[in-house]
Amino acid sequence: MQSLIHASISDHLGQLPEQFLKLLSAEFSSSHIVAITDLLPSHLKTAFHEEAARLLQQDAKRRDLTIDSTGGTPRHYQSVGRDVIKEHGTVIPAVFTSPDILAFLAQIADEPLHRVPYEPEEYILNSQNQTGDTHGWHWDDYTYALIWIVEAPDPLSGGRIEYVPQTQWDKDAPRDALNSILQTREVRSRYVEAGTCYLMKASTTLHRIAPLTSNTRRTVVVYTFASEADLSDETISHETMEAIYNAEIPTIAAE
Repeated sequence: MQSLIHASISDHLGQLPEQFLKLLSAEFSSSHIVAITDLLPSHLKTAFHEEAARLLQQDAKRRDLTIDSTGGTPRHYQSVGRDVIKEHGTVIPAVFTSPDILAFLAQIADEPLHRVPYEPEEYILNSQNQTGDTHGWHWDDYTYALIWIVEAPDPLSGGRIEYVPQTQWDKDAPRDALNSILQTREVRSRYVEAGTCYLMKASTTLHRIAPLTSNTRRTVVVYTFASEADLSDETISHETMEAIYNAEIPTIAAE
C-alpha cells in the first residue's frame, strides 16, 4: 500500500508547474512560513482526512498541561502519538516517508530536509475541540514542521496560527525570552483552511495556535523534518515531547 501511495504522490507532484514551486520558495524565504494547497491528489487527501478522524475516535488522549521548557505555556487538546499512528494508520505515515514530498519541501526550503533522528517527533495528530483549547507558545526541536490542516474552525472562532519568525529559544530562561519577544516584536497571524498544509521554519519561529473561542474543532497532523545542521546538533533535546507523551515514549515510560 505504501508503494502505491508514494507512486500517486510522485505522479501528482510531477504535474505541478515549476513556477508554482518558485513562488512557494520565495514566500518561504521571506516569511519562514508558506501555505501549500496541492501537496496531495484529491483521493489521497480524502483518505488522509478519513484516517485522521478514525485515529482520533479510536486512540486520542486528552492533554492538559503546561510546559516549563517553553516558559510555562499551556497545551490543551486531544492527541495521538507517532507509534499509534504508525501501527494503525497507512496514509499519514506514507506521507512522511514519501521521497517525493521530501524533495518537494527541500526545493521550497532551498536546502536538504531529512527524517528526524527521534521517532516520537516524526508525526503526531492533534485536535483542539473545546472552548479555550490551545497549543501555547513554543519553538520546535527541529528546523522544519509541515502541518496538515484536517479540520479548521471558522476564522472568527480562534485556532489561527500566530507566530514571530527569526527568534531564538533560550532554554536557560524561556519565560524571560518569551515575554521579551512578545513585548518587542510583531506577532503575525494567519488562517489556514482545511485541506491545506503549511511549511514552517519551526525551531526559529516562536508560534502558537490561538485558543478556540467556541466548541468547534481544529485538527492537524504535524510532521517534523530535520535540516542538515540538526543532524549533528548535540544541543537538541526533547523536553516538550517527553512531558506531553511521557507515558507513551518507551524509553521514558520504562524509567
